[in-house]
Amino acid sequence: MSLRTRLTMGVAALVSVVVVLTGGFMYRTAKSELRGEVDSFLEVRAGRVTSSVTAKNVDRETLAEFGFGQNFFIPDAVTQLLDSSGEIIFSWPVELPIAEADLELVTRNGGKRQLRQRLYDSDVDGTHYRILSQEIRPAGLLQIGRDLSEVNAALGGIKNRILLFGGGGILFASLVAWAFASRFTRPVVRLTKAAEQIAKTQDLVAFIDLGEGDSEVNRLAESFNIMLQALATSKEQQRRLIEDASHELRTPLTSLRTNIEVLLRSPSLEEAERSTILADLKKETEELGALVTELVELATVASREEEPFTSSDLGEVIEEVVHRFQRRAERDISVIIRGVSTKEIRKSGIQRAVSNLIENAIKFSPDGTAIDVRVEEGRVSVRDRGSGISEEDKARMFDRFFRATTTRSMPGSGLGLSIVSEIIRAHGGEVFVDDPPSGQGTIVGFEI
Repeated sequence: MSLRTRLTMGVAALVSVVVVLTGGFMYRTAKSELRGEVDSFLEVRAGRVTSSVTAKNVDRETLAEFGFGQNFFIPDAVTQLLDSSGEIIFSWPVELPIAEADLELVTRNGGKRQLRQRLYDSDVDGTHYRILSQEIRPAGLLQIGRDLSEVNAALGGIKNRILLFGGGGILFASLVAWAFASRFTRPVVRLTKAAEQIAKTQDLVAFIDLGEGDSEVNRLAESFNIMLQALATSKEQQRRLIEDASHELRTPLTSLRTNIEVLLRSPSLEEAERSTILADLKKETEELGALVTELVELATVASREEEPFTSSDLGEVIEEVVHRFQRRAERDISVIIRGVSTKEIRKSGIQRAVSNLIENAIKFSPDGTAIDVRVEEGRVSVRDRGSGISEEDKARMFDRFFRATTTRSMPGSGLGLSIVSEIIRAHGGEVFVDDPPSGQGTIVGFEI
């Protein structure tokens, strides 16, 4: 069952409950008012008749004393008198039924019972009457009956109108609810179709057109589009990583296979040639190992995002990395920290990024030259003393597997700076490449 149908049924059910309760209340109120007016009429009429009866016993001999002309022969009600024995001595225009409770009122003979009258409904020759039975002292019973045909007809009309307008209201509310639900669920339907289309075609660019406004459904569609964009980006990055990795792995694997084939085909090689081939094998194996390590590092950069951000002094974090390199590298690595650089960072990610920058600077600087690391208000830069980089290569420095033309003969995979870029982008920062104000070299760094 669709969401639109469930919403429509829910609104229709709610309206139905309100209509039934309201209609029932209106009908009961109208019935109470109309029946109350009939009861008031019967009591007033009974009072007029009773006031004309003296304190004598009511019987056929004394009947003429009660002024029947003005109180008894009125056509808007039935009047009936019973004597103390329960016999009917007067009834006009029809005879009313006598129940056991009526006889108790007549024959109680002044007992202590407090009931002096009773109101009830009864049918007389197929006509519905409202009847008031009232004791007449010292002995006798007065019964006044009123035809309820008009009251019942009025109540029937009220009931029919309630049913008609209530049913029409429920139908109208259902149609309005259907139209509203159709409009409200339209983005959800589009979202569902887009999700089904994506699941079927694996196409991650099937974005949903956002409507106007800032409703929850529009925000859901916007979040869905953002998720699709993130998935598409991730898929594209994976595709490029696989393509680039396969390209980069092909060269060392081809070299390894060629050297191994040469060794297998020529078991009687000269010792010098064999040593050269084995040295090449060792070198290619080391480069292949380094490449695999960097590929794993690049592929698991996203896992660092699980590390929580903490408020840390960027200068202290970087100084710790520099001191570690100073102990193990035969280079003069200086660090200059200026200003306050307290930032919300993932410490291990920043340490890895700075380590890559320093390793890159050591790799491309001549032996014996210095490496300068500066930290200034969240800006981190590492300067080498190498041959520099051309303007056309600067734009691609942080691309995966990119290596400048002048350094392609050197060992490396071109993934170090790409890892730096991924880490800094996860921090909301930017990477940069600059030329030093004087002398040779390149300044590479990032800013958070």
